[in-house]
Amino acid sequence: MGASLNGVLAQATFRPEFIWDNRHIFLDGVWLTIRIALVAFALATVLGLAVALLRMSKSWIVKPIMAAYVNVFRAIPLLVFVLFVYYGVAIHFGFSTTAIQAGVLALTLQYSAWLGEIFRSGIQAVADGQRQAAMSVGMSRPQTFFRVVTPQATRIVTPPTGNMFIGMIKDSSLVYIIGVPELLRVSNLLANRTFRYFEVYLGTVIVYLILTTAVYFLFKYFEQRFQLVDVLTSKVRSPFARARSRQLQRLQEAVSENRGADSSLGRLGSPSPNTG
Repeated sequence: MGASLNGVLAQATFRPEFIWDNRHIFLDGVWLTIRIALVAFALATVLGLAVALLRMSKSWIVKPIMAAYVNVFRAIPLLVFVLFVYYGVAIHFGFSTTAIQAGVLALTLQYSAWLGEIFRSGIQAVADGQRQAAMSVGMSRPQTFFRVVTPQATRIVTPPTGNMFIGMIKDSSLVYIIGVPELLRVSNLLANRTFRYFEVYLGTVIVYLILTTAVYFLFKYFEQRFQLVDVLTSKVRSPFARARSRQLQRLQEAVSENRGADSSLGRLGSPSPNTG
């Protein structure tokens, strides 16, 4: 009865200083949230790129396997998948896995499926003429991919990749269900101990808002850095874009020279209309 009365009285007044007084608790959860999101997103990016390349494979075995991988992991709710990885796989089969490792694994596998489709779409959005032009001047397939396709695909996939990282930060809160002491978990413990639910969850909302807003502007900056360059007018706004403009101009000039040489050979080889 006394505890219930204290809880009611505690919620009757709003104390904004409560958030600041307990900032060390929020910061502990924030640092773990950031680490989980960064590690899981880095692994998901590498795995997603591999999935994208394998999805574009011409192998009749690899391609359907990767398609099934993408469809399966995109169809499972993340909360269910976190529980399955930790309780259904790690504990049931006796794997020596911590809750943090299980959470990172679940986030990595699911987000790799989404990122794989984003990367595949970005790579396929680069016109085939770009690849053909690069190979016509003597570039190998790996050189064409890394020097011509990758820079253009990066500009295309940057905005959706940023959205996925924001989603990763928010979805990392779901690992609280398996006991990971990230931001939401420590917020729940603090609220249950102090009965200051409004202040605690207001602080949690503010922290997530700060994190996601910072990531949004970071990827917005990357998007501007990787913006498309108008080669004809040379409208460039950064040293990176200026260097890329010069590379594309040289490539365009080389293609034009090859076409001119082919046209000259064609005229020399054709019979004169006055002969015969």
